[in-house]
Amino acid sequence: MSLPVSPATGRIGILEAFAELPDVRQASGKRHQMTLCLALFTLAVTAGNQGFLAIGDWLNSYRRDLLELFDPPKQRLPSYSTIRRVLLKVDYQADSTALAQFFDVAPLGSSVEISPPKFG
Repeated sequence: MSLPVSPATGRIGILEAFAELPDVRQASGKRHQMTLCLALFTLAVTAGNQGFLAIGDWLNSYRRDLLELFDPPKQRLPSYSTIRRVLLKVDYQADSTALAQFFDVAPLGSSVEISPPKFG
């Protein structure tokens, strides 16, 4: 499994997409970085997983690859329930904007317009 890495920063793009979002969780509830939780959720859903149990299965199936790719502190990934709790507190407008920028789509009210491919 590989994701685009920014040559300038050496960081994974999907983590950068969520870097500016405020983390409103209490200090005691921050075992895992919010950016990692949102990135894992986005990747799992993009891979076709629907529901938190399916996301948990996906996390378990790709555990080694995800640990190698993201290299989280203490070599631990958040559980599906941790990801769920993060999603309950996230600013959805800011999250939608970050996702739209990452996937290069333009939100139009309640719908999304996909940019045409760029050739040449």
